Amino acid sequence: MHIESAKIKGYRLFDKEVSISLHPKQTIIVGRNNSGKTSFVEIFYKFLGVEKTGRFTVDDFSRRQRANLEKAATLWQQAQKNENKDRDELEKQARNNLPEISLEIEFKYEDKDNLTPLSNLILDLDEKRHDAMMRCQFAIKDDDKKSEFLTEFHKSKYAKKKDGIIEFTRRRMRYFSTNFIAVDKENPDTVKELDPSDVKKAISCDFIYAQTMFDDTALDTGHGLSKGFEKYYQAIADTDETLDRLEDAIQSVSKNLDDEYKSLFESVIAQLTDFGAGKIPGLDGIKVVSKFNPTSLIKGNTKVTYDDKGSSLPESHNGLGYTKLIYIVLQLSAFFESYRQRQPQPGTQLIFIEEPEAHLHPQMQSVFIKNIGKYLDEKREQDRWNVQLIVTTHSSHIIADSGFEGLRYFDVNEGNLSVKDLDSFIKNEENSVSVEFLAQYMQLRKCDMFFADKIILIEGTTERLLLPKMIEKEASGLLHDYISIIEVGGAYAIKFRELLHFLHVPTLIITDIDSINPAENNKKIETSFDNAVTSNVTLKEWIPGEKDIKKLLAPDVNKGEEFIQVAYQIAEHSSMPVGRSFEEAFILANASVLTRAAKKKDPKFVNRKYFCENGTVHTQEYICSHSYEIAKKISHKTDFAFDILMLDDWKTPVYIKKGLEWLESASK
Repeated sequence: MHIESAKIKGYRLFDKEVSISLHPKQTIIVGRNNSGKTSFVEIFYKFLGVEKTGRFTVDDFSRRQRANLEKAATLWQQAQKNENKDRDELEKQARNNLPEISLEIEFKYEDKDNLTPLSNLILDLDEKRHDAMMRCQFAIKDDDKKSEFLTEFHKSKYAKKKDGIIEFTRRRMRYFSTNFIAVDKENPDTVKELDPSDVKKAISCDFIYAQTMFDDTALDTGHGLSKGFEKYYQAIADTDETLDRLEDAIQSVSKNLDDEYKSLFESVIAQLTDFGAGKIPGLDGIKVVSKFNPTSLIKGNTKVTYDDKGSSLPESHNGLGYTKLIYIVLQLSAFFESYRQRQPQPGTQLIFIEEPEAHLHPQMQSVFIKNIGKYLDEKREQDRWNVQLIVTTHSSHIIADSGFEGLRYFDVNEGNLSVKDLDSFIKNEENSVSVEFLAQYMQLRKCDMFFADKIILIEGTTERLLLPKMIEKEASGLLHDYISIIEVGGAYAIKFRELLHFLHVPTLIITDIDSINPAENNKKIETSFDNAVTSNVTLKEWIPGEKDIKKLLAPDVNKGEEFIQVAYQIAEHSSMPVGRSFEEAFILANASVLTRAAKKKDPKFVNRKYFCENGTVHTQEYICSHSYEIAKKISHKTDFAFDILMLDDWKTPVYIKKGLEWLESASK
């Protein structure tokens, strides 16, 4: 038994109904900032995470729901001005436009499963079906309440104010309530109202948030880790033999205190008796006794310490990373103990962990996600803990060690949220080669494109070192975006094609035109060679899908598709040659700058020797006409990149400049 999917509508960024499939074991939720990841966790918390539900506010309604609320107010006011037959219809429309937040959860089960937890959710009698559905709703429950709400608004001072219905609703959230109903998936009109006990039997939700109560100073008064042990104690209470010994010890202390209390308060009790307290029937014989229970005794009176060669150090002396890790483990253990003790046990337990990478270094992030999977697998196997884990993250390391399976990408384009299931991506046979390559790539290199506003694919080290400065020079607006810069070499950009199409993030591919002579064993050649073609797979087989150099350099060539653009060498000016590589393109764009730098005889200019001969510095004209030969001599590209960073007033090659300008203007 597991939760197959969740559908959310009307909550924050979930303006339209959005469906999210959940992996039976572990779902990893990724996406850019403000893409709805936290909202996904929070709606479960507000509906299912606490005993007392209904903690929504008017700000939780999505844009469309707030617009519907305003429309409802307008229609109701119009209806009150009409005395004809249209009034009833206007009031009906007004009631139908009142906002609603919904979370629909679909369960899947097998014949071997114990169906008791879902007994009140299964509404069909079809033996071939193995599904059940529960809808959580936050709304005004019935038409009478809706009419009462709108009538009160119409008579209030808010009716005459702009956006008055929003402020009125903020102060009248009591009209809204949380309701749970079972729904037949194949016959949506077949429904059944559920009691809170039905919901608790079907599902349990627990949460571990990124911002735990930790302080990294010696003045730590939060004792977050100690609180973790307190919660674990509460979870195992009444199950452990050691608790019996603790109870015995507490009772012994209580008896001694009772004797002390009797002596200490004897005179006070005598005075109370004089005032008649001892003469009231049933209140005679006043005593002060000690009353301890293990839970209250441990709470606030337990501290974690670390042993340092015989000395005890407070928990604040340990790093936040280890403290966070221990805290998460404690929480998981407490959740398991709570699940085990509940009668009846819920059909499925969801555990949400928000950004576990906080305070964890990269290696620990990788170890964490691997080990938590092993821990839960053991509990599923040995203790039949029917648990599903949902992790929200910004960590490329957690993604790399989780694989694509179970990965869900939250994407917001122009305010519209969509959730993309990477299970479907890896199951697509056309993507099989790309998936294998990308999985290996992400294991070896940081790949943060799942969190990026925009993506740039580059060939190598030179571009990687210089690109931040180029962005600053040519497209400073990109400094406000989260740019994922991915080094893919000369031949591998095309291997990202399917994933880029899947993610639909504005992407610039900066690559080399790589001209060769096909008649001479594909020898590298200048771009001006008559029959030159490109050896670049991306240019030949993807964008623009052309191999002839002359056609690639034609002014009308198409260098993009929807949200992806390619940038390769073009002429700096109409009278200048076109570089074959980045190095040659830079030389052509900065011939005068390189001439001036060579004249300074700076020993830190490692590549100076290529811009002079026999002690004479080449002219700007000579450098431009011999750019191909000079670029061929540059064997250490990293040194060349550092040389560039030392230069004053260098120019970005025009093909990169135009590409960055396009990316800056591209909408997310």
